[in-house]
Amino acid sequence: MSDIVLAVLNARYSHTALGVRYLLANLGELREQAVLEEFLIVDDPQRIVERILRHQPRIVALSLSIWNVAPSRRVIALLKQIDPAIKVVVGGPEVRFTEQPEVDADVVVRGEGEVVFPGICADLLAGRSVAAIVDGVLPDVDQLVLPYDDYSDEDIRQRIIYVESSRGCPFRCEFCLSSMDKKVRRFALEPLLAAFERLIARGCRCFKFIDRTFNLDLTTCQRLLDFFYERWPRDAAGALVSPEMSRQVAQGVDRNDSFFLHFEMVPDRFDENLLDGLARFPAGGVQLEVGVQTLDPEAGRRISRRIDAEATARNIGLIRQRTGAHIHADLIVGLPGEDVAGFARSFDELRAMGPHEIQVGILKLLPGAPIARHVEPHAMRFNPQPPYDVLQTDCIPFQRMQELKRFARYHDVFVNSDRFAGAMAALMDTAASAFAAFDAFAQWVFAETGQDHAINQQRQYRLVMSYLCDRQGMLAERVAALLIEDFLRHGLRRYLPECLRPFEQRPEPTR
Repeated sequence: MSDIVLAVLNARYSHTALGVRYLLANLGELREQAVLEEFLIVDDPQRIVERILRHQPRIVALSLSIWNVAPSRRVIALLKQIDPAIKVVVGGPEVRFTEQPEVDADVVVRGEGEVVFPGICADLLAGRSVAAIVDGVLPDVDQLVLPYDDYSDEDIRQRIIYVESSRGCPFRCEFCLSSMDKKVRRFALEPLLAAFERLIARGCRCFKFIDRTFNLDLTTCQRLLDFFYERWPRDAAGALVSPEMSRQVAQGVDRNDSFFLHFEMVPDRFDENLLDGLARFPAGGVQLEVGVQTLDPEAGRRISRRIDAEATARNIGLIRQRTGAHIHADLIVGLPGEDVAGFARSFDELRAMGPHEIQVGILKLLPGAPIARHVEPHAMRFNPQPPYDVLQTDCIPFQRMQELKRFARYHDVFVNSDRFAGAMAALMDTAASAFAAFDAFAQWVFAETGQDHAINQQRQYRLVMSYLCDRQGMLAERVAALLIEDFLRHGLRRYLPECLRPFEQRPEPTR
């Protein structure tokens, strides 16, 4: 039995919820009366409620985000039907800046909740009244109990471990809720590194930093990189173990797995020390999420985002040349005042810089985000339900926006997956515009399939081969050679897609 259940519906099993772990770790005297339950957004709401009610809670606290608000509302409705006496407390990004949250909760916490949540629980458990909306208090982060010991052994073995060394963002990009933060707050390094040391001792090898700008303070950034470099698993010869080396070790053998580190960095803030620090790590051991969003200075000005395209191009090039870091760069479709031609220019310029992935995101109107000021001037229309994605603007009509959303989805499937690297290079890198080339392919794929998801891998290979041969005029033997090479980098020869088997070169039989 637990008086307080902290619950969250994650998008995937691999995801873990850091925010609710902070709440749990900072409950003080109530810590022993609380339990954490994590679910998936695809789980049956009645099963979720059944598991929550097994604890016989008096308070259920749910973290609401853009991806889980709809199923969370169903869970809350069921809780209220079954046991109206349970007090429901909600918080999280979905209600952070909302004036009248559309959720049937007894208490809504807006903003960071570690400071106010224990008092709310104490009052509710004592039968005292609590305001329907409670504004969170920005904590002194060095006074917080760090939550990393609340990751379970199963979390460490099988899931992504999220960590942070700072909160807040110095930039004011209007599409992002972090633009509302008052200041950047950094955690003291010694307690933080001690917590990371304990995670490593328990077997943690995957650290995903959620800092909005990890390379804001280059000295702190370098010290954290030094920490992981010094503890990185090494082989018998003393060389750092790479993710690829780890995958090649036979099942059942002590793997000595490589670390995997993920950081969000701004692309125009790299110095020689940072580049040298990244260069020490093996290929694929570090992933950099680089927020570009747009390379159009005018589009950037409208959304209060400073852009230095020259520095971005230089640094992406240096990262590719001097380090083994995997670069994941972001672009956004649907920014106010940016038409398709403007987005295409940004896409083409960014692809020419050579990141490993370009994540094409669709603009969203997050509750409370300052970009709302552009809605009427630019005739922007957004989905009123999560994920609040843009439907049309004065520059991009609805039908074209739909095509661009499919462009983003297919780009993940055919380009970012890296399964068709050679074939996609043949399609995009020889064209006058990489965007135009892939846009035409995306529109053809949808016309052929009527699907933007659940296209099986066999069909993906058939589609690429058909398009490059029939629409681009490439020789079937050349296309097949590219696709076979692509496939063999990821698959086993005996599972070669059927459309490629007639082109497979088999060795001559020996006599």
